[in-house]
Amino acid sequence: MMYKEKLMQLYVNDEPVLSEHNTLSALLESYVSTEQRVAVAVNQQVVPRSLWSDCLLKDNDRIDIFESIAGG
Repeated sequence: MMYKEKLMQLYVNDEPVLSEHNTLSALLESYVSTEQRVAVAVNQQVVPRSLWSDCLLKDNDRIDIFESIAGG
């Protein structure tokens, strides 16, 4: 019997998406190149890059991807 991944409804930058990725790092592979400097928030909580692979996603999570800008 084949195991079928459950698709989750997520919102990436306010756009609804269906995803089978259960970690933030797996999802971001579709959106961000490894060279890009970005900040990411899940449900309005910033997630440090070092924790992306540990951040588990669930239905209706809202992921915001921001370009990092030098300066301040």
